[in-house]
Amino acid sequence: MKRRLFLAAGAVASLPSRPRAQPVSLPRIAYVSGRSLGTDGHLLQAFRQGLKSTGYVDGQNVVIEAWWADGNFARIAKLLEEAIARKPRLIAAVGGNPVCTAAKAATSTIPSPPPVVFSAGADPVELGLVRNPGRPGGNLTGVTLGAAELGVKRLVLLREMLPRAHKVALLTNPGDPGAVKEQRTIEAASGRLGIELMSLEAAGSGDIERAFERLPAGAVDALLVVGDSFLISRRDRIVALTSLRKLPAIYPAREFTDTGGLASYGTRWADMYRIVGSYAGRLLKGEKPADLPVQRPTAFELVINRRTARALGLSLPAALLARAEVIA
Repeated sequence: MKRRLFLAAGAVASLPSRPRAQPVSLPRIAYVSGRSLGTDGHLLQAFRQGLKSTGYVDGQNVVIEAWWADGNFARIAKLLEEAIARKPRLIAAVGGNPVCTAAKAATSTIPSPPPVVFSAGADPVELGLVRNPGRPGGNLTGVTLGAAELGVKRLVLLREMLPRAHKVALLTNPGDPGAVKEQRTIEAASGRLGIELMSLEAAGSGDIERAFERLPAGAVDALLVVGDSFLISRRDRIVALTSLRKLPAIYPAREFTDTGGLASYGTRWADMYRIVGSYAGRLLKGEKPADLPVQRPTAFELVINRRTARALGLSLPAALLARAEVIA
């Protein structure tokens, strides 16, 4: 899969293999994402908004170069190598835990490494990104979504939506440490909820279809998708396959629900990316990553797609609907 690099101010271009020297001396931000412009363009815009809140405007007094892996995480190390070769003042590592850990590794051998601001799903200490969330140390800081804990909440909500559900398929990525931790946390909680789990694994292209092929009709009552970046990048396909099976499902973010998924619970990603952008601006102004604490989300949203509920013939509890944002 060929890499794509999208340049500042909304212009889209492909860099030659040996980029020419830039005539401007604006500070350069390497925005490296594990996902794609098609799925995450709105989050790049949120990053720009956060950056603008500190006085930096893409194309005016800063240049953002966005590198997309399109869900192919095997390419992250190479993308970072190419991005670092262009001598950015700062790296934004987003769109998956593997991007964050690769950015840590890629900058650890540089004598004067650029600061890295990240958006991680898993615990940044367990990922080895920082020593202490309150005082990160080193050249990395950012936000963490606390995905493992949210997975249990989704299982509880799924049971509230479907009180008679006793068998749930869990779609996960065994190659993502954050997804593995979330899976284990969910498995530990499933027993006390009286739920039997069936694990479905997908780590790369074609795995999602094969995972659903392993799921006989009527084998489970519902599906829960963990908060893994690869799975998020394939959300349209996952929602389509789930709809084809007429399977109630809960997802890690509203982007699934917006495309036809039944329900989602999680943080507002755009809010988190605005924080990443504001941190980027503060770092460009001279603050140190070591002094900026890793932030966690403070707001979460339950979103339910009423049209999908009707298509599945579900009558959801009034108390649940009262707590949710219900979309048509």
